[in-house]
Amino acid sequence: MIGNMIAASIPTPLVIPFSATGGNEVKTVGGFRYHFFTASGSFVTSGSSGVVEILSVGGGGGGGSTDAGGGGAAELDLFASQTLPPNSYTVTVGALGAGRPAGGGAGSDGGTSTFVGVSTITSLGGGGGGGQGAVNGRTGGSGGGGQGFPGAGSGGGASGSNTNTGGSGVNAAPNYGCGGGGGATAVGANGTSTAGGNGGAGYLLTTIDSNLTAANFTSLTSMTHLSAGGGGATDNGGTQGAGGSSGQGGAGSNVANVAGSAAVSYGSGGGGGAGGGSSPAGGNGKGGVIIMKYAI
Repeated sequence: MIGNMIAASIPTPLVIPFSATGGNEVKTVGGFRYHFFTASGSFVTSGSSGVVEILSVGGGGGGGSTDAGGGGAAELDLFASQTLPPNSYTVTVGALGAGRPAGGGAGSDGGTSTFVGVSTITSLGGGGGGGQGAVNGRTGGSGGGGQGFPGAGSGGGASGSNTNTGGSGVNAAPNYGCGGGGGATAVGANGTSTAGGNGGAGYLLTTIDSNLTAANFTSLTSMTHLSAGGGGATDNGGTQGAGGSSGQGGAGSNVANVAGSAAVSYGSGGGGGAGGGSSPAGGNGKGGVIIMKYAI
């Protein structure tokens, strides 16, 4: 009887529910809380261990300068679960790959995104587009497009999840089309004698997660896809390559003295700069993003 009284007096241990802080936008939609990291920081968890899904995208590659290829898209690692005990976890968001300044050359590669949890997620940046003096597209997550005139550069190679190679440029009159950068779901198109190659298509946001829309998150304003390739340029007024996924990647230029366009969506490549005139610059890629998601 006394033993039963003692047992009855022992309180039930208090269970502290899982919670987390960190990120540039934190919002609850459809029974899930989302933490968007568009800049590096810390994801801090407390209470009980919790199951967190993590999506990671590197930075998009920059377009090249002067008859130049589009930048390649970054590696995209789709939502994957980790059980995270209470701790502070390092989040590193890959920087955009800068378009090559006027004067010729390849665009810069995008930066690598990483999340260091119970296991580490690493998402490579996209390869820069080729340009005069560095004719081949650079290897990255997805590869950059190759230059057209005079080098007829090859597209850059791809590495990692949801990545594709860049398209090749062609040294053929009248317009010497340059290659498009590779995207998450398609290769960059090759240039032709009259047109630059389109950037490879990205990954549709609502296919990844139906809640990922610009209507739900300001971080996704103007975005419909992730990791689209940049378009290749042309010379002499040919048809410029479009950015992948209806302009989520940057478009190439087809007018002397006009730079390639910057990318719109996370992890997407910038457009290549055209030939002629002052050798226009390439467009910038778009930086990466890491998104945390957990049920509440």
